[in-house]
Amino acid sequence: MAKYFIKVKDKEIPVIVRNYKNTNSVKMLFKGNILNISKSKYLSNKELLKIIDQNEDRIYSEYLNILSKENKNIKHWYSGESISYKGEEFKVDIKNIDRNMIKIMINEKDKLLKIEIPHISNDEERKSIIDKYVKKFLAMRTEEFISNRLPYWSEKMKTKYNTVKVGDTTSQYGSCIPSKKALHFSNRLIMLPEDKIDAIIVHELSHMTHANHSPQFYNLVQKYIPNYFEIDKWLKENVNKVMI
Repeated sequence: MAKYFIKVKDKEIPVIVRNYKNTNSVKMLFKGNILNISKSKYLSNKELLKIIDQNEDRIYSEYLNILSKENKNIKHWYSGESISYKGEEFKVDIKNIDRNMIKIMINEKDKLLKIEIPHISNDEERKSIIDKYVKKFLAMRTEEFISNRLPYWSEKMKTKYNTVKVGDTTSQYGSCIPSKKALHFSNRLIMLPEDKIDAIIVHELSHMTHANHSPQFYNLVQKYIPNYFEIDKWLKENVNKVMI
């Protein structure tokens, strides 16, 4: 798997390329603002660039649309903004305090994300600091959820894993390294509905058995998540929900 940038008109677009033995097609799909490409390992870079060039207008249009949605959904951390938590909209409630500390609290009953922070006049600095603390908070809550649901699915699927990591990423909801039995999940998962998180967990566990996205892989996923394709479509269409 390689990650680099391609020039499409006036934009530098981040790209991840995955090579597979058992495919003759080229699939291009945006996950977040990253163009994910799956292709045959025998297709040369020159041939791939030619295909990208043939699809330049579509890629460019989709990328601009994604950037527009990202800018719209990026938080500036003012009271009244909304943030997704467990698939529901929570209002941001900011309170300036005299103490030199920052506190993040979630009120699930009233659907509030409460943030206590000293007054910071520089907007960029203020946003950067709150981003950092909110990401830590989301990571902690995501880890709690994963620690409960992953063992359940692992036992149900009779699939073992060695390591689990939660990291700050919007390009992928999760990933798996089958050879190491290692699982990685985005710290933003707790922002999604719980059934969507379950589908992501099952998806990654299924890669322990089938490393690629073969029909056998999807059959295994659907054995446990019958409406997986419906959920997968929702996840692709709602990636903006994990923007902060």
